[in-house]
Amino acid sequence: MKNTVLAAFLLSGFWFLSILSISAQPPITLQDCYRLAASNSAISQNPQLLETLTKLRLQNIAASRLPSIEWKGKATWQNEIFGLPFKFPGADFNIPLYSIQTNLEASYLLYDGGLAGARKKAEQAKLATDKQSVAVELNKLKEQVNQVFFGALLLQESVASLALTRKDLEAKAAQLEAGVRHGAVLESDLKKVQVEQLKIESKIAGLQSDRRAMLAVLGSLTGQELPEDAALKAPDFDVLRPSGETRRPELALFDLQKQQTLAAEDLIAANWNPKAGVFTQSGVGYPDPLNFFDEKVSPYFIAGVQFSWKFWDWKQADRERQQLAVQSQLIENQKKTFEQNIGHQEGKFREDIAKIQAQIAADGEIAKLQTEILQQLSSQLEHGVITATDYLLQSDAELQARLSMETHRVQLAQVQTAYWTWKGWW
Repeated sequence: MKNTVLAAFLLSGFWFLSILSISAQPPITLQDCYRLAASNSAISQNPQLLETLTKLRLQNIAASRLPSIEWKGKATWQNEIFGLPFKFPGADFNIPLYSIQTNLEASYLLYDGGLAGARKKAEQAKLATDKQSVAVELNKLKEQVNQVFFGALLLQESVASLALTRKDLEAKAAQLEAGVRHGAVLESDLKKVQVEQLKIESKIAGLQSDRRAMLAVLGSLTGQELPEDAALKAPDFDVLRPSGETRRPELALFDLQKQQTLAAEDLIAANWNPKAGVFTQSGVGYPDPLNFFDEKVSPYFIAGVQFSWKFWDWKQADRERQQLAVQSQLIENQKKTFEQNIGHQEGKFREDIAKIQAQIAADGEIAKLQTEILQQLSSQLEHGVITATDYLLQSDAELQARLSMETHRVQLAQVQTAYWTWKGWW
């Protein structure tokens, strides 16, 4: 019996702790949403795929420096053969009009002019550029997350403000019920407060429905199933410190694109350099490929060195370098234009932030005064000095003041977040 009671007690304790752990879920931050949205995006897998692709290309480049072996064969027919204008006594050459031969050819490039190294460098530069392009695309998700996150956060704060008003009305209705029982308050005043309670409940239900829709969109972006009571936490810009310089991923992309053009210049130079290698051929042919006077099927073998140098290309390499120089200048101009656009917007962001901060300061004073007035009217309503209509009008004014302040607070956090995102500080 004691064991049964102990087991039941332990199970109850575990159940209670599990309930506490569920109810004490940490709030969802904007940084959490950024991270989850990036990992949920299909292109988040692209960097690994790009690395695999580059690895395969580098392996092929390395293989190009290894010896190569080919099996070749050919058969020809011609309408005329080689002949001498005179005849040798006792010699009769009967060279056939057709020939057949097959051979194995092995070759090895001893010196490639640095071509393989230049190709590897170009592939690595391309990989860095492609991966940074993915980072730029993932960074664009932040704007979508910002819009949905702060939309849901504004609804969350609005529901919280309405909940405070609902709590005040519940307390006031309880006081009025006591007054009605004692004949000190008109029943119509109580009913007016109860009607306002129903209106507040209806507004809360509507906002909660809108918030569930926003959370569903946020869950779709992040790949998470967010509960309807999930709490969102705005960034605290009072403790965050900007890094100073602009750190947008696009700027790094421009720099990597310029490095890629430099790698392409090395590739042009490597193609221009001389190349040298060795080769061998071994096979059989009819007639003998090395002695066409031999009319039998004969084996043959050739070995040697080979050299090539394209020292004249009608200035094609020069024009390719000029193209790369123009391309590099275009990239630099794009970077400068991008930086100028960021600078143009910075002043507007600062002005918007200062304006909203001033509005919040005014909202705080207004909300404080409206609350004090409401407290005074609450006492007057209890003593029958004013009607419920007067009290409810002030209650709505106090609610609107708090809603305005919360709206501006969320707007401030949203503008500050947009500014930080614009500068690339996170």
